Amino acid sequence: MDYSTRLLYKAIMHPEIYNSNLDWDLKFFLQDQLDKLGGNFNNLLNDIMNYAILPEVEDYENAAEIRDYLKTLNI
Repeated sequence: MDYSTRLLYKAIMHPEIYNSNLDWDLKFFLQDQLDKLGGNFNNLLNDIMNYAILPEVEDYENAAEIRDYLKTLNI
């Protein structure tokens, strides 16, 4: 991906998503989900946290990290 393309994405992506170390496919997926939630990043984090605690997923460590982060924001 060339530099000009990355600048274009920087203009349309949430900064937390753009600046993450995730693969671009995952960045696009998360941005799409964020757009569906009206751009509310905290709602996206809540959805990810709720997904992580599903019995078939059981990713409690990541869910706890998100929970703790949201608590620092007083949400």
